[in-house]
Amino acid sequence: MRYQSLFLCAGLVILLALPAFAEKPEGLTLEEATSQALRFSPKLKAGQEAVGASTGDRRQSALIPNPELAFEAENMLGTGAKSSFKEAELTLAIAQPVELGGKRAARVKAATEQLGIAQLDLQSAALDVIRDVTIAWAEVISTSEQANLAAEQRKLASSVLASVNKRVKAAAEPAIQRSKAEVELASSKIMVQKAERAHQAALQQFAQIIGLDDLRPAVSSKGFFDLQKLDTNATLENNPDFKKLDAGVQLASANLALEKSNAVPNVTFGVGLRNSRDTDDQSLLAGISVPFPVFNRNQGAIMRAGHEVTKATHDKVSSVNDMQIALVRAQNNLEMTYAEAASLKKSILSSAEKAFRQAREGFQAGRFSYLDVLDAQRTLFDVKAQRIAALKEYHAAKAAFERLTAKHLGLIKAQGDKK
Repeated sequence: MRYQSLFLCAGLVILLALPAFAEKPEGLTLEEATSQALRFSPKLKAGQEAVGASTGDRRQSALIPNPELAFEAENMLGTGAKSSFKEAELTLAIAQPVELGGKRAARVKAATEQLGIAQLDLQSAALDVIRDVTIAWAEVISTSEQANLAAEQRKLASSVLASVNKRVKAAAEPAIQRSKAEVELASSKIMVQKAERAHQAALQQFAQIIGLDDLRPAVSSKGFFDLQKLDTNATLENNPDFKKLDAGVQLASANLALEKSNAVPNVTFGVGLRNSRDTDDQSLLAGISVPFPVFNRNQGAIMRAGHEVTKATHDKVSSVNDMQIALVRAQNNLEMTYAEAASLKKSILSSAEKAFRQAREGFQAGRFSYLDVLDAQRTLFDVKAQRIAALKEYHAAKAAFERLTAKHLGLIKAQGDKK
């Protein structure tokens, strides 16, 4: 049994000598990546252009109709005395359409509502970017930790194989034990390759989201191992998607008012100056023109706009229910992932470390075989892997919950003030 300790203890102690998680604060932090993504995102740039377009519509809606300038020539190019321009009557007039029925105010109201919706869409897009960056960042850090864990397993499996070879050569262990150790090492090498490929894929996706060609320096894990129990009593009142439901009803109502105002005919006032060339007399002209709404009273457009108001109201009720359900699910998911990650850290991980320590001590005392120690080691690695996965799920759930409750609206506004 003394030889067992000499052969295997040096390799097996590697695991407990390493910290449970090696946080690496250096590199690109989540906050820096989020700011970079908000500056880069083509989706946000498109949203900004949409706000600009709606601003143009709002400005256009407040403009009054242009006046019309008219010129007329009469009593010319005829026969007899009127065959020339000598007896022509020339008229120069200007006419101004006047909108009635509150058309301009209705247009301004509808355009203002549309601008508000475009601004809410921009906020929603920014919140989506923050959520997506957080989830991608958690994927990068979790795959990095999984790769480190796989490398630890490979290092330990290599050390164990060397020790087993010595015991097999000394006829202290059957050859089948060497085969088992070789299988363990081969399996650990495959796991390292898979973990490294997963990490590279996560890095590439993360770089694309934040708009970088590559990631130099590395991504920082700062904050990944922190658990923050959020206030799950938060509401949807700040969510721009939630606000947009009310805005949609207001826009539909504004469009209905606009269509009703369009049913009222406009009036055109005109004034002009007439010159008779044969007598060289001049006179003023004045006129008024009013369409007579006999056939077209905008009935169809008013009907459509009325149904759009009713539809928007029903859509709001339906969407509010869906968002409330989504919020409850997000709250439950966040609480579950928080509890799992906290439990793995406080009790399960410490129990697995204790079991491995006892197995190693028992192995040194000759009470356990090296296979017992390897089984305890494998359990410890599995628990570590579970904690990494739980932390990733926690951050994803936290990002989804914060997206629904619009926690980062302040960050979006601060980012906009920098531009």
